[in-house]
Amino acid sequence: MNKLLFLSDDDVQSQLATKYNLMVHIGPETFQYVIIDHVQNQVKVLAEFELEQANNTTELIKAIEALPESKKQFKYSFNIVKISFDSFDYTFIPADLYVEEDRHDYSKFLSFAGTKEILVNNIPSVEIKNVVAIEPALKDALQRIFQNPKIYNQASPFLEGIQKSITREDDLVCFIDFQPSNFQFGIIKDFRLEFYNTFEYFNADEFNYYLLNIIESLALRVEQTPIVLSGKVSKTDEVYLRIEKYFERIRFIDSEHLTKYSGKFEEVLPHTFFTLFSLDLCE
Repeated sequence: MNKLLFLSDDDVQSQLATKYNLMVHIGPETFQYVIIDHVQNQVKVLAEFELEQANNTTELIKAIEALPESKKQFKYSFNIVKISFDSFDYTFIPADLYVEEDRHDYSKFLSFAGTKEILVNNIPSVEIKNVVAIEPALKDALQRIFQNPKIYNQASPFLEGIQKSITREDDLVCFIDFQPSNFQFGIIKDFRLEFYNTFEYFNADEFNYYLLNIIESLALRVEQTPIVLSGKVSKTDEVYLRIEKYFERIRFIDSEHLTKYSGKFEEVLPHTFFTLFSLDLCE
């Protein structure tokens, strides 16, 4: 992997690991992790690597295992380890309708082959169960590389994070989180989840198509609806300019209400790693 970012407040020692939470996100193109001092609620290490030639699960596992941290730091006895991975193979079940005995029956709502396993993540802030398919080889590798990890897909931290980010003034607000080749879109109305989906895109034109489709199908009043952005996006990006064509109220999310930064992290824009930091909110 190519190192895109590595910032450290100090040297994380194994004997102090019980003070720290380790959060990891695995995307199709990047591997990110953050170490947070949960006592002081402060970022200690933030890193991002580019995933090269990880075209399948086997190559992805090899790439993670090749990281020096996998042989040492990831083995520390952290207070808690949480990992999310990008997946389009999931479904939501309302929490009050979910029945544990029917766990495997929910697989009929997924498109995966029978060789995959099911994870069920509770998202209490939006009152749903997130049923996710995961390849057994990936699950086994994550449990081998990390100490007792809790595993989620990208929806869980995103939804927990946006629910915590809404204000009393937000009757209806749209959240978009951008990653290199996909984006998440969520709508909170009257403090309840109104809409969520994940979309794969490769250029601004494809994003524009999905955006217009969402505006039309949900009858969004673009002149009044606030848009809150997170992830890999800036005001100079083509996707931002497309949003600006239709919406007037645009702002970037501030993840500093989730965790504190020291001066060494000044170069990191607060919205960039929002979903990674939001993993700390997941059950």
